[in-house]
Amino acid sequence: MINRFNKTLLCFTCLLMTAAVLTSCDKNDDNGGQSDKIELLSFGPTGSKHGDTLKFIGHNLDKVTSIKFTGNAAVVTQANFKLQNAELIKVIVPQAAEKGYVTLTTPQGDIVTKTQLDLGVTTTVTSLTVQARPGENVTINGTYLNWVTSVTFAKNKKVTTFVSKAFGQLVVKIPDDAETGPLILRYLGTDSADLQTTDSLHVTLPVAVSFAPNPVKHQTNVTITGTNLDLAKKITLTGVTNPVTTFVSQTATQLVFNVPAATRKGKVILEAASGVKTTSALDLDVVLPAITNMTPNPVDPGANLTIAGTNLDLVRSITFENRPAVTTFVSQSASQIVVAVPTGVANGRVTLGVLNSTVTVQSADVLQITGTAPPPTIALTFYDDAVTPNWNGWTGGGWGGVVNYGNTSPVRVGTKSAKIDYAGGYGSPMQLGGASINMATYTTFKISIYGTAGTAGKKVKVVFNSAGGYEITLGAEGQWNDYAIPISSISAATTLTDIWLQEFSGSAGFTIYVDAVGLN
Repeated sequence: MINRFNKTLLCFTCLLMTAAVLTSCDKNDDNGGQSDKIELLSFGPTGSKHGDTLKFIGHNLDKVTSIKFTGNAAVVTQANFKLQNAELIKVIVPQAAEKGYVTLTTPQGDIVTKTQLDLGVTTTVTSLTVQARPGENVTINGTYLNWVTSVTFAKNKKVTTFVSKAFGQLVVKIPDDAETGPLILRYLGTDSADLQTTDSLHVTLPVAVSFAPNPVKHQTNVTITGTNLDLAKKITLTGVTNPVTTFVSQTATQLVFNVPAATRKGKVILEAASGVKTTSALDLDVVLPAITNMTPNPVDPGANLTIAGTNLDLVRSITFENRPAVTTFVSQSASQIVVAVPTGVANGRVTLGVLNSTVTVQSADVLQITGTAPPPTIALTFYDDAVTPNWNGWTGGGWGGVVNYGNTSPVRVGTKSAKIDYAGGYGSPMQLGGASINMATYTTFKISIYGTAGTAGKKVKVVFNSAGGYEITLGAEGQWNDYAIPISSISAATTLTDIWLQEFSGSAGFTIYVDAVGLN
C-alpha cells in the first residue's frame, strides 16, 4: 500500500509540475512574445509646443536609438533623450519639428506613429527683401517660417512652392505679375493663422528715360533707353488705340519697337506683367509736316497753289474743303509742295495726310477761293433756312444781343440766313440746346459767316456743351466765308447737347450773318 501510495504521490507531483510549466508557457504566449518586442503604445501630450517635453509610452523603449520628427534636421538622438527606460521616453520637441508623423528608430526597424504630431506655433517676421524684380527671390527672416504653407503677394497672387524653407528663413520666387505691397504668410499649427508683414515688398518696374530718335517718323524704329525695360510687356502711345506688344528687340536697358501709324506726340506708358504702369517724364515726338504759308491766297480754282513749310516730303495727300483728297502734286520737297487746286473747292483749311500714318495735319489759315465758291458739304445740318429737325432740340435762351433766324439777305444756301446783332460784352444770342447727338461718325463742324463792315479780324467763339470752344477770326467783310473746324479743336465730348455762337472780342457790338451750320 505504501509503495502504491508513493507511486500515486509521485505521479500527482509530476502532474502539478507539468501544469506549472504549461501555465508559465501560456503567460508568455499571452504577452505575444513581447519580452523582446519594441512597441509604442501612445505619445503626447497633444497641443505641445516647441521646447515642451514629449512622452512616448510602450514596451522595450530602452532599445530606441533616435526619434525623428517631420522637418529638416528634426532628429533627437538617444544621447539627448531627457529620460529613457523600457516603458517611457521623454524628449524635448526640437525647434525644427513640423506637423507630421514621428518615427522611432530601433534595431527591429522604424516605428511610425499612427497619428500626426501637431504643435502650437506663432510665426514671426523680422525682415524681408524690400526691393526686387519679378522672377527674383525675396528672402523673409523670422521664426517658425518652416510652418508657412503659402505666401500671398499684393492683389491675391498666392505662391505655395518655395525656393527654400527653414525655421529662421523662407525664400520665395516673386511671380512675374507681382505688385508692390505687404506679404501675407499663412502658417499651420494647432491654431493656424495669417501674418501680414509690416514692410512692403517693392516690385521693380520698367522705366523709360530717353528716346532716340526723337522726334521719330511713323512706322520706323525708335529706341527707348531706361532701366528694367525687359520687364515691359506693353507700350501705350498717345493716339494709338491698342498697346504695342511686339518689339524689335528688348533688354534691361534698351527696348526697340516700330512706331504705329496713329502715334501722336505724348508720354510713353510702359506696362509690366502685373498691369502696373509707369509713364515717361519726356514726350515721344513724331515728325509731322507743317504749313507756314500758302500762296496765292485767295487762289483761283484750277491754278497752282504753293504750300511752304517743313517736312513736306512726308505729305501723301492734300484735302481741300468740299473735295476728295489730292495725291498727285506738281512738285514736292521737304520745304515746298506745288499742287493744282481742284474745281469745286470751298473756302476752308487745307488738310495734309502724312506718309505711313493715319495722322493728319491742318493749316492754321483758311484758304480762300476766288469767285463764287460752292456751298460747303454738310452731312448733318443744324441750320439751313431755319433750325432743322436734324438738331432735335430747342432754339433760344441766349443773351447779349438778338438773333433773327428768318433773315432773307444775304444768304449762303437756300433763301434765309440767321442775322446776329451782338451787343458786345461776350454775348451769345444764338444758342441751340436740348439735343443728344452722337459725334462718333463726324470729324468737322462747318459754319458760313458773312461779316458786315468793321467785322474783319473780330472773333466769335463756337462752344459745344457750354464749355471750352474754338475761336474764329472773321475774314473779309462783305462776303461769305466758310469755316471747317475739327471737332477735336472744339470739344473732346462724344455727345453734342448744345451749341453757342459767342461774341469773343469784347467789343461794342457788331452784326454778322450765319448760314450752312452742321457736322460733316
